[in-house]
Amino acid sequence: MFVSFLGYVAGALVVISLLPQTIKTYKTKLVRDISLWRYIIYVVGLILWITYAVIIHNGPVAVTNSIGLLLALCILWMKISYSK
Repeated sequence: MFVSFLGYVAGALVVISLLPQTIKTYKTKLVRDISLWRYIIYVVGLILWITYAVIIHNGPVAVTNSIGLLLALCILWMKISYSK
């Protein structure tokens, strides 16, 4: 039980770390300093983590990385959209 709790807390902190960038980018529409390749690599990594978590039946990793993936995809979408 404690291990799952620890996993959810760790995952929540990682997800929360994406919020300031997501919110700032949405508000300002400024994406010049955001690295496209960083977010492409990050999204691929999150997809692999989610796949791994599903295979080994690890809920905390699957859930928190899925939320992180949504935020990272938002940033990636804004980077592509607002760069035009």
